[in-house]
Amino acid sequence: MRRDNLSASPRATDTPDCSHNSDGPRKTAKHFLLSEESKEQGEELPFDIPEELLAQLEAASLEKTAPINPASPAMDQEHSSELTNRQLGKFRLESEISRGGMGIILKALDLELDRRVAVKLLRKVHKGKLHLHQQFTYEARITGRLQHPGIIPIYESGLSWDQRPYFAMKLVQGRTLSELLAERRSTQDDLPRLLKVFEQVCQTLSYTHSRGVIHLDIKPSNIMVGEFGEVHLMDWGLARASTELCDIPITGDLNSSSTILSATERLDSQTIQAEAHAGTIWGTPAYMSPEQARGQCTDVRSDVFGLGGILCEILTGHPPHCGRSLIDVCFRAAQGDLSLTYQKLSECEADGVLIRLARNCLAPEVDLRPAHAGIVAKELTMYLESMLQRAETDLKRFFDLSLDLFCIAGLDGYFRRVNSNFSRVLGYNEKSLLSRPFLDFVHPDDRVDTIGVMGQLLEGRPVVQFQNRYQTEFGSWRRFEWTAKSIPEEGVIFAVARDVTEQLRKAD
Repeated sequence: MRRDNLSASPRATDTPDCSHNSDGPRKTAKHFLLSEESKEQGEELPFDIPEELLAQLEAASLEKTAPINPASPAMDQEHSSELTNRQLGKFRLESEISRGGMGIILKALDLELDRRVAVKLLRKVHKGKLHLHQQFTYEARITGRLQHPGIIPIYESGLSWDQRPYFAMKLVQGRTLSELLAERRSTQDDLPRLLKVFEQVCQTLSYTHSRGVIHLDIKPSNIMVGEFGEVHLMDWGLARASTELCDIPITGDLNSSSTILSATERLDSQTIQAEAHAGTIWGTPAYMSPEQARGQCTDVRSDVFGLGGILCEILTGHPPHCGRSLIDVCFRAAQGDLSLTYQKLSECEADGVLIRLARNCLAPEVDLRPAHAGIVAKELTMYLESMLQRAETDLKRFFDLSLDLFCIAGLDGYFRRVNSNFSRVLGYNEKSLLSRPFLDFVHPDDRVDTIGVMGQLLEGRPVVQFQNRYQTEFGSWRRFEWTAKSIPEEGVIFAVARDVTEQLRKAD
């Protein structure tokens, strides 16, 4: 299903528990954050959590559910129908695409250029909240200064009829990586394509890191895969310039309507902003680095952890942090205990190179991770290129060693590649075979049936034991028995033929 989207829509589903949550009574925040060994030895937390924040987390953990945001869509003061046909500058609003904790994203028409765009508008419930106005405007500014194919361009920004900030941007049509991952029946399904998507995300993030910008909310639902293969890293609402990360004013609390999203949202795609006097927690708990979860200063290596989280989900089907509720996931993220995640990576069927890369990115200690996304991108690109070279080597060996006639043909009716057995059996050199339509070599009486088989392959249906006659360079005819399979979207046919001329002659 195609989606016009700029962020994943909230979904009411269970907490991602990854099948390794323990049963038993609910633990306090402090108890949960400590490792089992530390609790047995009576140790304190191995990292500094502000007392006020710890108290709020503990209170929330005892409620057994995440606190519900009073600003959730169900309780918002503004229905999307109220916005339809309203005008923002040169843009006429049409329909809602999605909404999150801070903004509503709508499809709109650019009245000057006659093109569809996406408009993000601060939600009405946040009108008058100066710090949210500033954060919303900052998102437009920081996104607007990043010029890269993997980042959606900002066209214009301004204020609405009731003085709410908005900005217009390119409308992206596609699906989120989160949706693509959810469709898989196994972690091996579509793996090459997903790794190419991940590679493009790494390249985009490498660019932003080179510009001193950190995303801070890297997750599958913030990655949009377009209809024509384009990949965009979305939602820069938490992004910061690296020089600003330790100087952000601290306001609000865990239960503030401006700092936590609805508890009905799926927790592996949910963004939480829980703030206290001595530190700030922001990001998505299921993919959050330990330093983010503890409210400590972050740098580009926090984004590297997020990349590791995405690669982990591609390889294992699970994000790095799981729990029974949002609070549980936050606790696990802050604790930085990834032993079960490492175990799942070790047990998955992926290549060791990918497993090591995921583990390195997910290192709880900041200094043990790759220094920036460019290093991750380089390692992944080297892996993908080596796999391509290996596949080419294997294919060449397969072509050269087999006694059968192997070929790759196009749905346009030409051979693209043939092995040496074609020349051995038919006598033509490779150039002659590739430069003429293969129907030129087929016996006139067999051409109609051959065209019919081509139609079958064009529809994506395989061919088994189809026979036709090919003319040799010397004018005689050889009968081939074909097995073929096509990839219609790529216009390619893979086929193998066996020369059965002598076999049929003996049978007669």
